[in-house]
Amino acid sequence: MKKYCRVNVGTIWKNKDKAREIDRDGIMYPANIQRWLLELNLDEKMSFTKDNRIDTQILYGEAVEVIEEHDGWSHVICLEQPSKQHPKGYPGYIPSSQLGDLNQEKSSQYMRVKVPKTTLFNQDFTTKQILSFNTTLPVVKIGERFVEVATPEVDDGLINIQDIELSDEFGTFKTGTMKDVIQNAKLFIDLPYFWGGMSSYGYDCSGLCFQMYKSQNFHIPRDADEQFEAMTELPINLDGLQMGDLLFFSKPDDDGFLSHVGIYMGEDMMIHAPHTPKSIEIVKIPGSYYQKILVKAARLSTI
Repeated sequence: MKKYCRVNVGTIWKNKDKAREIDRDGIMYPANIQRWLLELNLDEKMSFTKDNRIDTQILYGEAVEVIEEHDGWSHVICLEQPSKQHPKGYPGYIPSSQLGDLNQEKSSQYMRVKVPKTTLFNQDFTTKQILSFNTTLPVVKIGERFVEVATPEVDDGLINIQDIELSDEFGTFKTGTMKDVIQNAKLFIDLPYFWGGMSSYGYDCSGLCFQMYKSQNFHIPRDADEQFEAMTELPINLDGLQMGDLLFFSKPDDDGFLSHVGIYMGEDMMIHAPHTPKSIEIVKIPGSYYQKILVKAARLSTI
């Protein structure tokens, strides 16, 4: 059964027992992602990684396939996030209250949010949701100032036309450039890292790469190791790299596992989401810690 995320950011948990009382703002409907993340202390944020709580996130309107539902939680497959863990996409658990139905038959044209955040209004211009960058929804009607969109809640919504880009009539967005990938990533400099993060409320390293690529119609898997496997390997020579290539890192205690990824910007620079409690940043690779643990580089073969 296909369902759609009806909160601005739906968190996909490793297991339904991994959410804590302190995570209530992130698992309720409607969710309050901003308050949830602001109220967590460092140890509580570190627990997402250390205790293997969160795997990924989905955005408002993103499709999942529900495998089963029990005790208010749905076991789902994230259909828009390729993963080796399941042939159809990334698996995990999400509160059933955060899922709804979406009428996609209203239109074959879509809109995508191109700014860090924008307001989705109700028809009376009260706030329905605060949407993340890259949120995608079916277009119902295009007006002079606002676009009416179908939503996974009861009623359609309105979004400022200046904050979105439109697909063609068949739902395909224009393919951009790697320069545009970098420009979009720069929008999030100083945004705090969030393990499993896939939204402009917080990204993890592979989530940043996934969403910035997707924003220009380039598609890669969700996790860093699988992103490398899906791309063409390059020699680790900064002089031979191009803007938008991905750089992969492995610490000595990772036993060769690719535990980190960043986007090469050119001129020996990289933009990446480091780790909790740091924020998205630009670093110069030569002479840095990252030069010591750089083990792979890759390029999307379709470029």
